[in-house]
Amino acid sequence: MRLMKLSQYRLLVYAEGSAPSLATLRSRIEEIPGGTVLHGHYYVDMDKLEGLADLRAVSARERELAQDPLLTDLV
Repeated sequence: MRLMKLSQYRLLVYAEGSAPSLATLRSRIEEIPGGTVLHGHYYVDMDKLEGLADLRAVSARERELAQDPLLTDLV
């Protein structure tokens, strides 16, 4: 389990100027994939976060291929 501080997660995921406050992220830690609290500190499990990113990439690629008219006959 590789842990990232919540403040680092905030910088990584959100665009500058649109990121929610750390207090908001703390209150929603259960909704963040891989979000966890250890000894009163807030972290995000990078392994779970990367797994989610991989699934999103596969999903996006599947949607892209589904729109290709040349591949419709093959599927």
